[in-house]
Amino acid sequence: MQVAKVSGPLMYLWRPAPVVTIGRHQNPWKECVLSQLVSDGVGLVRRRSGGGAIFQDPGCSVFTFISPSGHFNIDRNLDIIIGSLRRLGIEAEKKGRNDLTFEGKKISGSAFKHDAYRGVSLHHGTVLVNTDMQALSRYLTPDRRKLQAKGIASVGARVMNLNESFPSLGHEDICEALIAEFRHREGAQEATIEELTETSPMAQEPEFRAVRAEMRGKEWRLGRTPEFTHQLDTRIDGVAVFDVMMKVHGGKIEEATIFSDALFPDVIDEAMKALKGAEYGRSGIADALGRLRPTFEGSEGPNRTLQALTEWMVASVAN
Repeated sequence: MQVAKVSGPLMYLWRPAPVVTIGRHQNPWKECVLSQLVSDGVGLVRRRSGGGAIFQDPGCSVFTFISPSGHFNIDRNLDIIIGSLRRLGIEAEKKGRNDLTFEGKKISGSAFKHDAYRGVSLHHGTVLVNTDMQALSRYLTPDRRKLQAKGIASVGARVMNLNESFPSLGHEDICEALIAEFRHREGAQEATIEELTETSPMAQEPEFRAVRAEMRGKEWRLGRTPEFTHQLDTRIDGVAVFDVMMKVHGGKIEEATIFSDALFPDVIDEAMKALKGAEYGRSGIADALGRLRPTFEGSEGPNRTLQALTEWMVASVAN
């Protein structure tokens, strides 16, 4: 979309490998259980559009409409989805600005982005066919007791798979119905279907490769996050009470304050200095505090305090 020259409406249909997708301004540490994503090999993507965090997998059919901004109409696009589902005997209804429901349960959600400079608009969304509903709680339910954020929290909704009412329905059925309805609404005599793969000419274009590399990068996925404060506290028998507050922005710790009754205050002072500027996450904290080991090596009390603080913080952060 960044370099696209669009003269008429386009529709892309696809489905992803298991992935959590967050909105442009969302905080991944607030929305996701990052450690579980890594453990299960599930991807994390930040889209350029807004909206909430969602889980997608091959049981989820995804549609993307791209059109000149003057042609863009949310209701028109949603009517195409509704019309295509009606072709399959499914009576869906609009709810709010961007959701579709069936028998009172959400089956589709959307997000949008407008590029005024290029005069292009994008609308993409999902149709839940047979997605893994257990994954919603596995990946999108972090422990929020100690996390205060300034981002946009995803709005929970009752959702359902269409397979619950239509067991034989598949991704191909959704695609065929969408293509037929899109052609009908846009007055197209025929549809040109192109499959995008790793070897497709489009995938080899420099602009495509550059955008893909950027969106796969850690800075885009994790660095573009709202500022937030993460507070941790614990009591470690025989060591100390630790109360840690970290001000995090752009995936880095801007400031760390540690309150403690530790008998070795130098450890606490040096830990706060070391954490400032470190990457927020298990490896970043482990590396920052690990660099202090030579300072306290050979001193049993301070070394034990540093080791206990490091192990606890690394085990307590989100990823």
